[in-house]
Amino acid sequence: MNPEFGIFLTMNPGYAGRQELPENLKIMFRTVAMMVPDRQIIMCVKLAACGFIENLMLSFKFFTLYKLCEEQLTKQVHYDFGLRNILSVLRTLGTVKRSNPNDSESSIVMRVLRDMNLSKLIDEDEPLFLSLIDDLFPGIVLDKAGYPEIEAAILNEVNKKQLVHHPPWVLKLIQLYETQRVRHGMMMLGPTGAGKTKAIHALMEAMGECGSPHREMRMNPKAITAPQMFGILDVATNDWTDGIFSTLWRRTIKSKKGESVWITLDGPVDAIWIENLNSVLDDNKTLTLANGDRIPMAPNCKVLFEVHNIDNASPATVSRNGMTFLSSSVLDWRPILQGWLNTRPASETGIFMNLFDRIFEDGYNYVVTILTPKMVTLQCDYIAQACNLLQGLIPVTEGSDGPTSNCSADHLERLFVFAIMWSLGALLELDDRARLQEFIKEKKCLNLPPVNAAKGDTIFEYTVSEEGLWVHWDTLVTKYIYPEDSIPR
Repeated sequence: MNPEFGIFLTMNPGYAGRQELPENLKIMFRTVAMMVPDRQIIMCVKLAACGFIENLMLSFKFFTLYKLCEEQLTKQVHYDFGLRNILSVLRTLGTVKRSNPNDSESSIVMRVLRDMNLSKLIDEDEPLFLSLIDDLFPGIVLDKAGYPEIEAAILNEVNKKQLVHHPPWVLKLIQLYETQRVRHGMMMLGPTGAGKTKAIHALMEAMGECGSPHREMRMNPKAITAPQMFGILDVATNDWTDGIFSTLWRRTIKSKKGESVWITLDGPVDAIWIENLNSVLDDNKTLTLANGDRIPMAPNCKVLFEVHNIDNASPATVSRNGMTFLSSSVLDWRPILQGWLNTRPASETGIFMNLFDRIFEDGYNYVVTILTPKMVTLQCDYIAQACNLLQGLIPVTEGSDGPTSNCSADHLERLFVFAIMWSLGALLELDDRARLQEFIKEKKCLNLPPVNAAKGDTIFEYTVSEEGLWVHWDTLVTKYIYPEDSIPR
């Protein structure tokens, strides 16, 4: 063996998706325990290298902020205030310092620390983080970092897609834009219905409009096995078959010059497959396959994970990605309703907006605080279900100007009541449905069906006929007559 050759293993005991080294192999290696590095010295040296004169004082504030964040913010799986995060912040500080040489050093550090960490914080932690950063940099009032070109393009794309320009949601697009400038691995975290997919597509189209065309390759890694994702080596014949991800990865290298490609992995994060991407997400930027191929990352390629949560990801994976967290509060019910109304005739818009304003918010709060739905469902799901029901129930006639609706206001109100019953009340048991009916009655703001209380009926026993009148389900269900000459099986 060549005496200059050596083998080094880095071990992180207890990580998800990692296996312990067998004892007979472990004794062949000399064990060296690593100590925690002095982050403040690293920050000071890097800041000095970037041209910061007040590097000692600024590195102390930087270190103190991250130490306080680790101690005082809530413990979330996707939070990372470690070295990888610190180095990406320091790289950004150097870039901002060179592009804004006349700004004060304290304001540059404060702005970068704020902008690069706000995107991943949950709602409860945002005020605490902002107060910590204000205490460390007293007397500095920051203006919002502006990207007028990309913001104008986003507004244009939002209007083109018939969406709503909702400021908190647009802020998340800007944060994702900032993240992709400094990271090649990104994560969009948030519950279903928070607007992640639309945000990604709107941002890619907007960047294309600004002269940087982007293309997406989307796949669901959880729908396939790890060999189907990365490739499989036939032991008998030594033949290699590429998997879906490795095939997409090779395609990015052959993409057109000037075109950026995002590989979007849309599905739950699993320790089995995501650990295999660690060499892609760190500074190596190389996909290592089981057949020995090492495929470098194309300079115009980025990997984006679109997930609900990352409970199964190891800290190594979390530290390698730039996080953008979309809380369910980012997109409340109004912009979702407005987006649906944008696709409806103008005659319906005012009627439905008035009806939803009357009851939806109070009804939703009553359902989630007083009643007991059988499943935990977000506000965006309730409003989406109500809109979907109305979309299917409103009778449409084909005209020369496209589909139109000729329903009266009373007809639309009855359809609205039916949609509220089967969106807010859909996940309730019979007792809770009766209580929801009483709550809506007390409001005296809707035209409810004529309920026959003597029979024990509720509003849920009624539907709306094609003529726009309330009819009991009994009148629509034909009575079943048992055949006398045979036994039904």
